[in-house]
This record gives sequence, C-alpha cells and structure tokens, in this order.
Amino acid sequence: MIKNILNFLNFFRVNKRLKNYRLTYFSDGPIKDVSKIDNLDKKRIIVKNILKFLKNCNLSYENIKVDENLKVAGLWKNYLMDKKDQKLIYETMDVDKIVLFHENMFFNCLIKGMWNYNHYETANKDYNTLLLFLKDLELYKIIFEGFSDLSNTNEINKWGYKFDNKKFHYLDISSKIQKNLILNSLNLIGKSKTNILEIGGGFGSLAERLFESEKINSYTNVDIPSSLVTAYYYLATKYGEDIVELIDTKSRLDEKLNLDEKKIFLIPSAFYSEIKKYEKYDLLCNFASFSEMDFETVKNYLENLPKSINIIVTSNSNSELKYKNSNNFKEIKVDKFPIPKKFVLGFSSVQIPFYSNWRYKTQIWLKSPLNAEN
Repeated sequence: MIKNILNFLNFFRVNKRLKNYRLTYFSDGPIKDVSKIDNLDKKRIIVKNILKFLKNCNLSYENIKVDENLKVAGLWKNYLMDKKDQKLIYETMDVDKIVLFHENMFFNCLIKGMWNYNHYETANKDYNTLLLFLKDLELYKIIFEGFSDLSNTNEINKWGYKFDNKKFHYLDISSKIQKNLILNSLNLIGKSKTNILEIGGGFGSLAERLFESEKINSYTNVDIPSSLVTAYYYLATKYGEDIVELIDTKSRLDEKLNLDEKKIFLIPSAFYSEIKKYEKYDLLCNFASFSEMDFETVKNYLENLPKSINIIVTSNSNSELKYKNSNNFKEIKVDKFPIPKKFVLGFSSVQIPFYSNWRYKTQIWLKSPLNAEN
C-alpha cells in the first residue's frame, strides 16, 4: 500500500524532472519478423559461430573439464536458471529463431538480470525506481556536464530515454562512468596503447565504449558462456566477427589470443588459468560480479593474475547482502577481497551511479613500485 502511494507521488516528480532535462522515453520495440532485421546474412553468420561455440562449450560447462572454483556457482547459478529460454532456443538449432532472439535481447531474458533500476515490462510503471534513475542522471550531469555523449551507436533495437534524439539505455550511464574511471586510471602508467582484462563483462556495454578509445588496444572479457554469447552477438554486430573473437577451446585460445592486435576477445571463465601466461595485460577490472561469486572463485581470479597487471579497478558490494534463494547466498564485501599483497590501495569511494549501486564501493589498486618487476 505504502509503495503504491509513493509510486503515485513519484509519478509527478519523475515527469517534472523529465521535462526539466528534456528527456523522453522511447522504445524501438521487439522485432516480430526476421525479415525486418538489418544485415540479416551477417547476423546469421554470427549465430552460426555461437552454435559452434556451444558445441564445444555449453552454457553450464557440462561438456568441458573445469576447475571446481570456476564452475557456474554463487548467484550466477541462479541467474543461469532464470535464463531457461536461452537454453531452449539454442536447442532448436534454428538460426533465424536464434537471430531474432538475440536481436530482441533488450526485451527478453538475455539482459533482464542486468538492469540497474527496472526492466522493459515495468519501465513506464515503476516511478519509484525511475526517480532513482533520474537522480543518478543528475550525478552524471555533474561529472560530464550534460547528456550529449551518453548514447551508443549499436544498431540493435533498445528502449530507454532520448535527449535531442540521441538514444541511451540505463546501463549507458554505468558504462560511460566506468570507461572514464578506467581511462583516468591508465594515465598512471603512461602507456599510449593498453590491454584491458575484464572479469564479468555482461553483454558488452563497457567493452563497446572502451574499444572506441585510442588508448585501448585489446579488450578481453572473461565470463560465463551465457553472457559471452550475448556479448558476442552485441559486439560482433557492431564491430564484425573479424574483430570480435569468441574462444571455445583452450587450443583456440593459444591460436587466437594476440594482444598486439586491436581486437575484442571473449573467453569462458573455465579457461581463466591460461590467461596468466599472457604478459601484456595492463589493467584488470570487475564491476559488481565479484561480490556475487563464491569467495574461493574470487580468490582464484586474483591469485592467478598475469604478472603484467599494474592496476586493479573494482566496484562491488560492501554490505554482505543476503539473498533468499536456494542456497541463501551472501555477498562478499569488497573490503574482504583477497587483493594480492603487491598492490596498494590508491583510491576508494562510493560507487557512481549511486542510487542504483547504493551498497557498492569503488577501489583502485596500484602495483607498488617495489613490486613493479615481480
């Protein structure tokens, strides 16, 4: 009852802010017919590559050998169970149906669990969370002095808000701020071209923005397969399959992972132990997902970093939030992460956007000069 009353009152607050900011809601809408999809032949090839990937590395790692600490666990196990439609659509092996499913990723289960405020079904109904979004937008405006560069250029249909006919969705705010944080952090090492390693890159929103920077040479995302294939479709649609490499076996990792190339590499978390062999990574980043993993998984990631990593950027929960799910999962506090001793804390603050990440804390860890060669 109280929530409904607040929702009614926030209707007026939301609309006042939307008018002041000159923002309007938009929805491109889900595509109903595959014949309406642009560049369909290209996207069919992308989906065929996804099916090849799944043949060698399926969504739950049932067909490959995986370290116990890198299995799909923690909240991610529940997350995968919530995406049953994704598994079922791949089982059809129908390329056009799968193209259509991925083309509508902003309207179905593929990205449903990754929204900071609400999802498509409640976007114009839940004014309580919309008000939090607009408050975060105020903070964004303080940092960037406006919204003109907030939109992205990916052609996939989406929904969100428009400013001067430039479209953006909720996660554009986070990814733009994260990009800014990473690029500023890289100034500390003074390299003109850098290689980024992200763990848990979601559908590719941050990868898309980072890869546009001249300072970034290669970007590597290590994630669970269900997220990787979503990111592959999203990023390959924009950059092409010759630029975005979806790695399905360890042997192909050795064959394809060349950090001297301007490319995006998408690698299953099951292969993470191989990553430490590559000594050209400069920065590791993780946003939100470490806290949602088991402690031993986080420890495994941090203890097996490539030696070349000089900066760790992380924004994660610092509240030990408990979830009422099948395993009563409790988040790991960012202050308890087992950061390697050769790194020192250079910066710590609340996470921005604040209202969608109220329990999150941002930290930047720098390799101590005494350990620079180790």
